[in-house]
Amino acid sequence: MSDETQTKSVTKTAKTVSVITLIPVYPAAGKAPYPIGTKLNVSPERASFWTSRGIARPESAGSEEVNRVGSSADNSVEAAPLPAAPPMTPLPKQPGA
Repeated sequence: MSDETQTKSVTKTAKTVSVITLIPVYPAAGKAPYPIGTKLNVSPERASFWTSRGIARPESAGSEEVNRVGSSADNSVEAAPLPAAPPMTPLPKQPGA
């Protein structure tokens, strides 16, 4: 192989930003996602995109900005009452009875 066809290695270090995931993030198709709360180092462009879409938050941002939804998050909502039962009807006549 000649020198022109070989891939050249890049010695420049890429800048990364630490983010924490707010939803599961799939690294590749068919692979398990990174769980919520995983710290990832990504490019600044990807970090900006994920932050604007609510996929992740910057690590430097405090966790007080994260809204967590759960069964105990809001106790002001009450369950709806059960509907009334339908009226009973007599059983149909059985043949031979």
